[in-house]
Amino acid sequence: MDKATEGHMKELCRVINYALDTQNIGLKLKPEDNNNKLWELKAYSDADFAGDKETHISVTGYVVYLMNVPVCWQSHGQKSVTLSTTEAEYVACSEVVKEVLFILQLLRHLQVKIKIQLPTRVHVDNIGAIFLAENQNSSDRTKHVDNRYHFVRQYIKDRTVLIEFVRSFDK
Repeated sequence: MDKATEGHMKELCRVINYALDTQNIGLKLKPEDNNNKLWELKAYSDADFAGDKETHISVTGYVVYLMNVPVCWQSHGQKSVTLSTTEAEYVACSEVVKEVLFILQLLRHLQVKIKIQLPTRVHVDNIGAIFLAENQNSSDRTKHVDNRYHFVRQYIKDRTVLIEFVRSFDK
């Protein structure tokens, strides 16, 4: 805003016009019986191990559904090179768990009067990543996995999330 140009002003007008033109468009989330039905939050994650052929960075992808309506999705390169498919899938799993936790926290903060079914089911297509998430012990094959992704274990333990296996073609 300090050194705005004419181009910035054009973009601002474009954003305002978009907001005005689409103000009646949105996602409708409404179960049949709002008072007694638990709302289901579920997520799917996947990773393309070393998907970028130049940098060997894996690609994380995920989608989060609330009452079968996609409310959040993302696909991006991971921050560092992973050394195995299991590690790439585990990183993707931790990313989607962070998103699920954010959505749960946002709903609590907004004091939305709905009941979310817990644990939230997070679907992963790699058995090794699920094993890594559910078990505290590491082996020689997994000791290289960065500790920052192990926070998932705490949320499995307190039953906030449940990691489930799903075959890739069933997603």
